[in-house]
Order: sequence, then C-alpha cells, then structure tokens
Amino acid sequence: MASTLSAVSLPFDEAIDFLKQKVAVTTTSFRDVWDGAHSKMFMVAGANKKAIVDDFKSEILKALEKGTTLEEFRAGFDNIVKRHGWSYNGDRGWRTRTIFETNLRTAYAAGRYAQMTEPDTLATFPYWQYHHSGAVHPRLQHKAWDGQVYPANDTFWSVAYPPNGYGCGCFVTPVSRGGLRRMGKAGPDRAPDLDQLGTDQPLGVDGSFAYNPGQAWLAQTAPGPKAVSADDATAAAFVRSALRGKWPDGSWTPVAVADKPMAKFMEVKPGVEVRLSADTIRSHLHHSEATPEVYAVLPKWLAKNGRLVRDANGRPALVGRYEGELYHAALKVVKKDGRQEIYMVSLRRTNEKALRRNFDIQGL
Repeated sequence: MASTLSAVSLPFDEAIDFLKQKVAVTTTSFRDVWDGAHSKMFMVAGANKKAIVDDFKSEILKALEKGTTLEEFRAGFDNIVKRHGWSYNGDRGWRTRTIFETNLRTAYAAGRYAQMTEPDTLATFPYWQYHHSGAVHPRLQHKAWDGQVYPANDTFWSVAYPPNGYGCGCFVTPVSRGGLRRMGKAGPDRAPDLDQLGTDQPLGVDGSFAYNPGQAWLAQTAPGPKAVSADDATAAAFVRSALRGKWPDGSWTPVAVADKPMAKFMEVKPGVEVRLSADTIRSHLHHSEATPEVYAVLPKWLAKNGRLVRDANGRPALVGRYEGELYHAALKVVKKDGRQEIYMVSLRRTNEKALRRNFDIQGL
C-alpha cells in the first residue's frame, strides 16, 4: 500500500465514506460513466451484472478499511471472476492494478478534498500545492505543475485535481499564507489555461478524469447521496463531444436532480437524477436550438423553473419560457438495476399554439 499510495495513509474516514455512498452500476464500456458521475457511481468497465460490481466494491472497501495490498486484491479479483464466470478484457496484471489504484487514489483524493475544504481549514490554508508523484516515467504536464501553488478556489482544481489519469499518483497539499512566504512566493502562481484547440479534453488530463472527485461528491443538490448533477461546463463538453459522435448511444450525463415536486409528479423518489443521453442530443441535430450552450443551461433551468405537464396520453414533460423563447422537454422514467432515473428524451423550441394543442396550456 505504502508504495502504491505514498501520499496518503490508512485508515481514512472521509475516503471510506466516499466509497460507501457510491452506487454500484453495471456497464458495457468504460464510457458508460464519465467524469463527475464517477463520484456517485462505482463501476468496473464491462461488468454487466450487479452482483459482480457489488463484489468488486466490497474488495475495494476492504482495501480502504484494512489496508489490503494489491496482491491480496488480485486474489479477491480471481475469486470474483471464477465465482461469476466473468470474461474480461485486458491483461490480468494491468486490469487489477488499474481497478485497485484508480479507486483507492480517487477515494483518497475525495477524502482529502473534504478535509481541506472545511471552513476552518480553508481560513488557515487558503492555497493548495500540486505535487508530482515522482514517477520514473512522468507525464510531462504533471511534472510541469509540480510545486505550483494556486488559490483553493481556482477553477484549475475543478478539472485538474489529481488523479488526472490512470496510474497518476500526483497529490495536493494545503498551504498557509506563511507557508507561501517561506516558499519565496509573493503570491500564488498563475494557473495555466487548460483549454486545447480541437478537443474538449483539458490539457494534461486523461479522458474521464476531468473532474474533482471530492467536489463532485460534496456538491449535493437534493436529499440522498446517490444523485449528482453535472455543472454547466461539463454538460456543455459532453454535448459537444456527442455532437461529434464521440459517445456511443447509451452514454449520458446527469443534468439535474429531481426535487420533491418533480419526484411526486414523475412518481419516483426525491433525489433521482435527470439525465441527458448522447442519442437524444444527436437525434435533435435538425433543430436550430440543439447547441451546447442551450443543452448546458436549459435542462437545469427547466428542472428548477419549468412547469410539469402531461399530454392527452399522459406523457410527462417540462415546459417554460427561457430568454424569451418557449421550450418543451419530454421526460421518461427508466428503471435499471432496481433504480429509477428520469431521462430527458427530447428538448426543443416550441410555441404557444403547440402548447395549447398538446397540453392545453396558456399564458407561459
């Protein structure tokens, strides 16, 4: 353990809490869960039976609570594979190391973030320092960030808080004002611009790592720890990628969380996610309003401010006037693995005549 996670120690209550609140989900591809959704969902790419995912989660939790080594995890991995007859892709050594290290490092990162963002801690340590792991074969961009100190609230930490990729062992430590002076710095360093031409992926950050595990975990927007809502930038990036055909059908991003009125109307429990899928985005390319900017803002806005209605056939929808234009979002409840989620299956501009005809609505 010490060699794998040299920047942390065991046990660690916040890291354990982070893992426990995750919901085990089945997947067919690593792309099925992306960026901040990882902070609320535990998955093992290609594990398409919930019992398998539950067993893997238990093994990782044991590693956090008891300090299980990689070799001990591999023994547990072999037992799970044999017991369930699971056929997986990739070399056993690489696959087990990836599952083990990625989950532990992410849990520790989320736990440290929770500790460092306590109000008293932030007041004393308003800056954070990036540390490269000292890997023999480093990512050059991560090495370039080594020793840099940025304000704790800098947007850099929203997308480049480590780990920033598979095998990344970088970590963050808090810095006081006095500590900054002792480093010989008159003030914090200027955070780099992470935007790259031709891609939505931030500079130096691998795919599906462009999020802050702790920030996504703690950003609760509704009762219940299992739901997450992507921020506007993340939603917009997902839409742009989907429009370019990057995400396969079935991929999705969480855009809102159902409050009590919506949950009652949709006949689900409060706190379930409202999701926008890649195939929904692509199916509306012919609509002039199908832009990343609209999809980034409207789903959340409609979920909070829109009017819940049903058409003559009982199909639910959200309608509302945003920046002078009327919009209509059709909704659907999907059940999977014993959970319920709300999917936004369309999002389009409409007019008062159509609303009166379909929903008998006037005066929006």
